[in-house]
Amino acid sequence: MEVFVALGAAGLWLVFDGSTRPSVAGPRVRDRIDRLLDEAGIGISPRTFLSLCAGTGGLAILGMAAFSSSALVAFVFGLAGAYAPVARARSRRAIRRRRHREAWPDALAALIAAVRSGGSIGASCVDLADRAPESLRPAWEEFRATYRATGGFPRAVTAMTQVAADPIADRVGAVLRTVHEVGGAELVPVLQALAGSIRAELRLIREVEARWSWTVTAARVAAAAPWVVLVLMSTRPEAAAAYASQDGAYVLLGGAAATLVGYRGMLRAARLPQERRLER
Repeated sequence: MEVFVALGAAGLWLVFDGSTRPSVAGPRVRDRIDRLLDEAGIGISPRTFLSLCAGTGGLAILGMAAFSSSALVAFVFGLAGAYAPVARARSRRAIRRRRHREAWPDALAALIAAVRSGGSIGASCVDLADRAPESLRPAWEEFRATYRATGGFPRAVTAMTQVAADPIADRVGAVLRTVHEVGGAELVPVLQALAGSIRAELRLIREVEARWSWTVTAARVAAAAPWVVLVLMSTRPEAAAAYASQDGAYVLLGGAAATLVGYRGMLRAARLPQERRLER
């Protein structure tokens, strides 16, 4: 029990230490975490996020103390607990991107209608703060606020893409900046072509996801089932003692590696090619 308390307390101390001390993560790590948080719509700093990972890992270790007397089992589940916020952020990013992808054709249709009615590009984009689908309104509200405060159309477009934080927003922003620089004669045809390509991508993605959903479900069940059994087995003192031995440690570590490799491999097999964002 003392081992569990020590490990859990260490995780909780990392939360406090990470929240009160300047971050020591490298620039690349901070940039990747910052981009993940932006794209997931999570408004916390990378340092706070890393502290959260440490805290969930410590709590997972403490939680295992109620079921197992094996420090190694608790450590393995602590690693899983530390990864949980990352998995949640990636899930939120995928959901947010899906909602935005489904909303962009309607937003572009509203923009096209506003331009056709005689509005300028700036005024038509400002109107999207009220006319765009709900999931995209915060981005266009940021556009409106920046445009009214500065009068700079490119700066307002940049603010919109930063809040939306998805590849389609980057494409729309690039089109709007280009049209603003060279003139708006071709704006409507370009927006229509962009909306059509987004709808075609959406239909294809829905079809593929429907066919591959069983693969994702199978990957999750296959990855979770052995560890549920391990939790149940580790409640017995003799099983906990077996996993505390050197051979038991090899089994646990080998099982963790096999689970990770297998799970990531099945997800990669079912994953569609992801569109990259334009450089900020």
